[in-house]
Amino acid sequence: MDTDAPHQLHHPPEPSSLAGHDPHHQLQNHHPHASYLEQEAPPTTHDYSAYTADHYHFQPPSGRFTEEWDASQRGSSIIDGHRPNNKLAMQRTASISSYAAGDDTNLPIRNNTLRKKGSVRRAGSLGRSASRRSNRAGSVRSLALQSSSDRDEGHSAFYCPVPTSGNPTTILAERFQTWRKFLKDLIAYFREIQSHYEQRAKSLTKLGNAANNVPSPDSFLKSAGIDDALQLLRSYNRTAVQEAQKSKEIEEDVILALTGLRSDLQQKIKEIKQLSGDFKNSVEKEMGATSKAVSALADVLDKNEVDSSSTTGKQDPFLLRLAVDRQVERQIDEENYLHQAYLNLEGSGRELESIVVGEIQKAYNAYAGILKREADNALNVVGELREGPIAMPKDQEWIHFVTHEDQVVDPTMPLRAPDQIHYPGQDHLSAQEIRAGLLERKSKYLKSYTAGWYVLSSTHLHEFKSADKNQAPVMSLYLPEQKVGSHSEDGSSSNKFILKGRQTGGMHRGHTWVFRAESHDTMLAWYEDIKALTEKSPEERHQFVRTHSRSLSRSSRRSARSASSDGLDDEDEEPFTGGEVDTNPTARADAAPRRPEPA
Repeated sequence: MDTDAPHQLHHPPEPSSLAGHDPHHQLQNHHPHASYLEQEAPPTTHDYSAYTADHYHFQPPSGRFTEEWDASQRGSSIIDGHRPNNKLAMQRTASISSYAAGDDTNLPIRNNTLRKKGSVRRAGSLGRSASRRSNRAGSVRSLALQSSSDRDEGHSAFYCPVPTSGNPTTILAERFQTWRKFLKDLIAYFREIQSHYEQRAKSLTKLGNAANNVPSPDSFLKSAGIDDALQLLRSYNRTAVQEAQKSKEIEEDVILALTGLRSDLQQKIKEIKQLSGDFKNSVEKEMGATSKAVSALADVLDKNEVDSSSTTGKQDPFLLRLAVDRQVERQIDEENYLHQAYLNLEGSGRELESIVVGEIQKAYNAYAGILKREADNALNVVGELREGPIAMPKDQEWIHFVTHEDQVVDPTMPLRAPDQIHYPGQDHLSAQEIRAGLLERKSKYLKSYTAGWYVLSSTHLHEFKSADKNQAPVMSLYLPEQKVGSHSEDGSSSNKFILKGRQTGGMHRGHTWVFRAESHDTMLAWYEDIKALTEKSPEERHQFVRTHSRSLSRSSRRSARSASSDGLDDEDEEPFTGGEVDTNPTARADAAPRRPEPA
């Protein structure tokens, strides 16, 4: 095998030729929908990891659905920065040149593309590598062909840590196609939310109109009454209508953002598929060439073990080892270019998915804000209702009504008693009662006695059927037209006195009345009082009434057998019995029983 012949490697074009069409460059520099990403043009001379860390500072959209929320609640993404030593981070299989994801110091800088470095020049490839020095000069065992089953296969020339066949762009495209399907269903859900709030705004408007049509009666309390409930509900409805309209507008912005994101993903999927050419490689071919070179070295070493003179010139094991080293460098270069393509694709996919997840999180957060405002509004009105109208005393409105309405009696006003009433003329001497009690009057024709209740005023002697003076008197004798006659002496069988009508009088002229009392003292008291009222001068009579009058409220309503009157003794008369006169005053006829209280 001619080891000096130039080996054909798969080398990409120069960066200047890739700047216009490199899919990775387009994937990273594409501007998503303006509603959720605002970026400047990416730098032209910077490695991919530094670019993504410094450039993708996402600004919140200017739409109405922007909500304040803690960024720590979001899932981790590439924009959070690199986290070395994170045990949960994805681990890569070690390669010949092991490095952490995003650390490109050991890789060719490709200026945000998958550009492979220039072809390996013979002059540069002949330098002796410190890592390739033999353990012992001339040792065949130290350069023996290693199999892929070695424990430390990561250092084997016949092992590649990255897939050399297949197309990862298809897998990545399918993942983002899944995201597009998810976004489609999510957009449909948010459209229903938007429709819900549109209908909710209309329903709440009708509800508010119904509440506004409920009048507040003038007799109700203006505040701290039952009408406060409607005032609170009207305020709640107004706020709810505003929030529903705002929520509809927010959901419109959310739908626009997600729709734009889904459209951009379609373009990104096309760009990802265009990267499939970056994964066409000759690693297997280079590994085959390495295997041949190592086999040639092994053959020469076997010959050298038998006869060192048979391996001279170009067959010198040292020269063959140099050829193997050059071939290994070609293989590792091709492998690292492929590895870098995987890293670039993974970084681009990670960044793109972080954008997708971030937009979905913002959409959910906008809806969460809507739900929180709804809950706060409802919770506030519930608290105000329970602390106000619901908790107020049930008679609060009634108390206000009865204390401000003239036609309704205040329940705190006590009932009045007759003896508490005062009126003009109530205490006039002419209207006062001098004496009241039970007497018997002798009949004119039957010579028998009829009992009655008699009341003596300043000018009259009235006869009632009973002590109830609500009835009209049976007879009234005007005292100025009368004069007293004789009366029984103490110890007589009957206690009588006589009252005669004057001849100059009007009614009952010249008539004589005989009255009988229960006792002599009672009869004498009646006699003396009537005599004073009929015989004294007006001034003396006035003074007599002043000193002998009794309050009508006390005496006229009280049961009493205080006086009776007789005339002369008749042996054939029956003794005083009082008849069947009721001496207890009854209730007034117009004093109807109280109405039953309403239940």
